[in-house]
Amino acid sequence: MPLVGGGGAGNIAGGSNPAGTGSTINYVGEFAYLHSGSVSVNNTDTTLGKFATQAEIIDSKIQFHYTEDASDDMIYTVKINNEIVVQYIVNGSKVGASDPDTPIYLVIPPFSTVEFIAKNGSSSTGRSNNVTLRGRLYA
Repeated sequence: MPLVGGGGAGNIAGGSNPAGTGSTINYVGEFAYLHSGSVSVNNTDTTLGKFATQAEIIDSKIQFHYTEDASDDMIYTVKINNEIVVQYIVNGSKVGASDPDTPIYLVIPPFSTVEFIAKNGSSSTGRSNNVTLRGRLYA
């Protein structure tokens, strides 16, 4: 399989950050990942991550995390090309910092813009959330 960006070693250039967190996707060889890091989410749509795919298809596992023990309900949304493809609510009384939310398995098509959004559905208080994506690239 050709590597993203072509030839040689795995693609870790062009905005990739193979050792850290950020809101964009990272490519390493035939794999892709995103670790948003902790983001404070209040009662407005808050983008945890956003990126555009190139010519690749990404077979992905996406997971939102409500990373504090609070009783607020969180609304999670995945958009592809500005259209909602997944949306669900996590009841805050059922989760805590050690409880990951349900993983989403999603095939992300080429030449698409993907956005991960969180919103506090219960109050205007900022709550700590993050999103992770791990995926395999296919040409």
